[in-house]
Amino acid sequence: MGIRAKLGLAALALLAIPWLAAQFIVRMETFLRGQQEAAIGATARAIASALSDRPTLFPRVSAADDPETEERRHIIALFMASDPYAAANLGKAYVPSEEVERLLQIMGRRSSRVYVIDSRSLVRGLAGSIRESPSDYGGRYTSWLRPIASLVIPRPKVPVGDVALPDRAQIDKALNGIVSTSWRGVVENPDRAVLSAAQPIFLGDDIVGAVLVQETTDSIVLFRQSELERLLLFMLVLTAAALTILLVFATRLASRVRGLHRQAEAAIDPHGRITGAIAPSQAGDELGDLSRTMASVLERLRGYNAYLEAMAGRLSHELRTPVAVVRSSLDNLKTQKLPDDTRVYVERAGEGVERLSRLISRLSEGTRLERMLESAERERFDLAAVVAGCVEGYRVAYAGRRFELATPDAPLNVLGVPDAFAQLLDKLVENAVDFAPPESAIRVSLARSGYMAVLAVENDGPPLPEPTISALFDSMVTMRQPGGTGDAVHLGLGLFIVRLVAEFHKGSAQATNLEGGRGVRFEVKIPS
Repeated sequence: MGIRAKLGLAALALLAIPWLAAQFIVRMETFLRGQQEAAIGATARAIASALSDRPTLFPRVSAADDPETEERRHIIALFMASDPYAAANLGKAYVPSEEVERLLQIMGRRSSRVYVIDSRSLVRGLAGSIRESPSDYGGRYTSWLRPIASLVIPRPKVPVGDVALPDRAQIDKALNGIVSTSWRGVVENPDRAVLSAAQPIFLGDDIVGAVLVQETTDSIVLFRQSELERLLLFMLVLTAAALTILLVFATRLASRVRGLHRQAEAAIDPHGRITGAIAPSQAGDELGDLSRTMASVLERLRGYNAYLEAMAGRLSHELRTPVAVVRSSLDNLKTQKLPDDTRVYVERAGEGVERLSRLISRLSEGTRLERMLESAERERFDLAAVVAGCVEGYRVAYAGRRFELATPDAPLNVLGVPDAFAQLLDKLVENAVDFAPPESAIRVSLARSGYMAVLAVENDGPPLPEPTISALFDSMVTMRQPGGTGDAVHLGLGLFIVRLVAEFHKGSAQATNLEGGRGVRFEVKIPS
């Protein structure tokens, strides 16, 4: 997982801000709901107290005994009741009292609707209205954020009823002396609810009626009040802005890290040689410091590698003079008359000087090849002819060895330096001869594979250790056991020279074990 993904996951913690805002909204709604319940209950108690112990307001005669009741009911319904729609729904149950409704007009509130019901379940007074106005309700609370808010803020669960009629069960409780409050939802508008409180009216110790006060949630935003929705909107915008800023920052940070990674990869080749550089950043942060440090370290390593690569040439140059002095001194001693036992030591010293001379020559071989390649001119030549000529020479040089050659029938032309390829093949064949059993054959093949020419040398013998195969083509790396006998001097430079020639021709060199561990295959690929 990248830096940007990790930082993006960490930034998801910012989503806790809208969640906290939603919790605040829920708690605020709970608090306002409790306050509204207390307020409406106090209003109901005040109206019930004002109507209690007034026998003239609740006569014990029926409405049919009063001939003026029907006419007065229509007049009050038209001119004094604040909610004609509710009065019409009550029908004959609405038997208004002028004094009761005048009292309700004084004590009621604009946002409330008050019913006064006597013990015969007749509505003696009706004041106020809770019918919503589209301009008052829908215009204030309808917004595009409501669907989002409904997902974040849970809607309180309340029973749904008809707000046009009073709650019959609550009135019955009040007529039995039970004080109650209840919430009801609205079928037409699920975001709206009605709160009602009922109080009994007493005449002495008798209950002669009840007061029912109803209010809506228009004033407190029980379900998605606009101001709280704005708070949620602000929190969402703030969180989105913070997430965007963090993602932009993470993207820039990851881009800088990837850029530094690409420069480091391009500066060092697969063999560990420093071929490029890292551009130091001018930024003043930690990544800028890391970039400048890596650039400085790479430059120091470049100088150290150059020193190591040139050491063999300088060392061979410095050793040539003392070796020449020793050789000339030994030659002079050989011309003198020496005892036989002394001449033996002189001969051994001469052999040691010869081996030391060959060692010095091999030390400078890689440096000489690099200089030769730098100054050599590339030419188009037939690689198959060069390989065939070299193999004919090996059959003479290694008379006791068998060589098998496979080349294409048509010329295989490449652009490069023929002498360098001959030297490359010399090193591969020399390496194969050293490790192959005497009776086995050295197999040399050249073939075309797409746009590449593939030169391979195979030999039977012990397989290469898998962990060290990739390091075979480095300088001073050899698989030969130390302390061996013979005149050959091996410094691990042969395959290093093979790699230098292959890379000079924009190719590559690799070594693999043959199937069954019966031998080794060295392969060089170059563009044809």
